[in-house]
Order: sequence, then structure tokens, then C-alpha cells
Amino acid sequence: MSAVEVLSPVRPLDFPDEWYDASDASHFWFEWRLAVLRRVLADAGAATAAQLAALDVGCGSGILASQLEGVTSWAVDGTDLNMAALERCRARRGRTLYYDVTDERPELLGRYDAVVLFDVLEHLADPRALVRSVLRHLRPGGMLVVNVPALPALTSAYDRAAGHLRRYTVESLAGELDGLGLERRVIRYWGLSLVPLLVARKALLARGGPRTIDRGFRPPLPGANAALLALMRLETGVLRAPPLGTSVMYAGVKGAG
Repeated sequence: MSAVEVLSPVRPLDFPDEWYDASDASHFWFEWRLAVLRRVLADAGAATAAQLAALDVGCGSGILASQLEGVTSWAVDGTDLNMAALERCRARRGRTLYYDVTDERPELLGRYDAVVLFDVLEHLADPRALVRSVLRHLRPGGMLVVNVPALPALTSAYDRAAGHLRRYTVESLAGELDGLGLERRVIRYWGLSLVPLLVARKALLARGGPRTIDRGFRPPLPGANAALLALMRLETGVLRAPPLGTSVMYAGVKGAG
């Protein structure tokens, strides 16, 4: 496991640990998100072969940070405010930090060539305040990549159990990030084939109840994960930018101003 460096005062955080219990890098959703991320980075012109410093804000148990190090030459620092999740992180090139980016420690400002902010903004009452602090950690010309759940009509008991305050559209995510000094390179939906699955999840979990996170995220039947990975390969092989999807991903570059 990776040693956690504590840079901010530790405080309790109310987040369902069962989400981490249901999560691992072989899960179809993590694989799908990574496939989309690799394409978005390529389309945005990210220097994935260079030895850059990256920061994964809201890294949880470190799945994305490890995945990203596996497909780039980057050293990815991960930070979160969930100590129990951070203690699950495996060792990698980057550091594992208990750090509130809104503290804006001087030694970390302008340090990073890339920042990933995945599946965080939907939890926040004021997402732009966090993004402003995140951008202060990014050097001019550095890249910010954001992922959020999409389509408000898909909001379900699962979202409420996971602490989601909203689901986005391409337009609403663009509006969230406009005016913050970013040059947009890519913004697109992904997971079109998962829309029917989330419609079914919304119906099946209509009453909520115990194990909502586990029931809403873990593939329900043997072989389902492999089948959904095959669906991922089909969709990503045919559609570079689906017209709709269950998530939205954005990449933009920080200006010099």
C-alpha cells in the first residue's frame, strides 16, 4: 500500500465505503472510462509519453491514478479527503496525499502539468470554487480533464445514495467551466450503450434501501462484466463522440493569464 502524506487537517467524511468495496480496476466502468480518457487525451494533444507531473483530485482508492500511470509516463499524485479510501491506494510513481486543494499550499501551486478531476463536481454545492483552487495547482499551459455523470433524467436512488447533487449535460458542464481561464479542447458524452442499463437501474432501485450502492454498481450476474467490456469495445470502436451518454468528459488547457 502507498503511505499517505497528511497535508491538511483530517476530518470526518460521510461517503459510502461500499462504493470502494464494489470497485476495482477490472470493473467494466473503470475500463470504459479509461478507454475514453486515453482517446480524449490524444485528441486534446496531451503529451502522454513525457515524464510529467499530474494530480488526481478526489482519487479515492487510487484506481484512476494507477491506471493513468499505466498508460502514460506521468507520475500521478492522488489526493482525497477520505482517509479510509486513501489507505487502500497501492504504491505507484506518484504520492498519495490527504490534502484539501482549497488549502492551496504554496509548494503545490503551479506544480502540475495535468490535473484530473473525475466524478467529483456532482457532489459539490459550489463546483466552481473547487475548480478555481484546482486550477491554481496547474501550471500555465497545463491540462485539466474532468469527468461527471450525465443526463439529469437518469438521476436515481443510486445517485442520491452516492451523494450526487446533479447529473450534467455537455452544455451544463461547459457552462460550469467557462470563464475560468480554460481553453476547451474536447467535451463529449460517453457510455451511450449504458443509457438503457441506467434506465433499468433507476426503475429497479426506485425504493432505495440497503446496499443501494452495491446493487447499483456491481455487475449483477456472472459474466455480466465481460459482456459489458465487449459492449465497451464495440461502442468505442464505432463511436468517437456519441450523441448522448451516461457521462461527460472534458479536456481544457489553462491560459497564461
